[in-house]
Amino acid sequence: MKKLLMPALIAIIVIQLFVPICRTINKYYILKVGEELKFRVNPVDPYDAFRGRYVSIFSRQEVSGNGKYGIVIVDSEGFARIASISDEKPVSGVYIKSNSSNNFSLPISRYYMDEKLAPKAENLTRQGGQEAYVTVRVKNGVLVISGLYINGITIEDIIKLEQ
Repeated sequence: MKKLLMPALIAIIVIQLFVPICRTINKYYILKVGEELKFRVNPVDPYDAFRGRYVSIFSRQEVSGNGKYGIVIVDSEGFARIASISDEKPVSGVYIKSNSSNNFSLPISRYYMDEKLAPKAENLTRQGGQEAYVTVRVKNGVLVISGLYINGITIEDIIKLEQ
């Protein structure tokens, strides 16, 4: 019995390390090779005792419908939007897989940044006339946020310039 305990413990530890490492590698792969899209958003800085400070982002596009896949089109200004929703996985084109299996919802909700910078980010976005958008990378329906921009400049660069 003791002979099996140590290999079983090692196997459990390896599995527990393997899963997060694979997810992290997959996200970096998507950031490197995925198709870049821009979505207009409304950023807000909530405070969460467990997650700390982050910028909560809400898509400006109302997306409603049943289905798991959102088919993406890019408008004349270069911004992406969901054109239609489908239960069937598209065979071509850019699509985003929803986290929900019943109603489609765009999986853009949080942009993590330095806790000290998040309140400043919200103040910047509350000023009138600011256009906020996120850049994302999409590969095989999986979406990874790569940056938050205000008037074409990354939020981190704007805050650094103000300091």
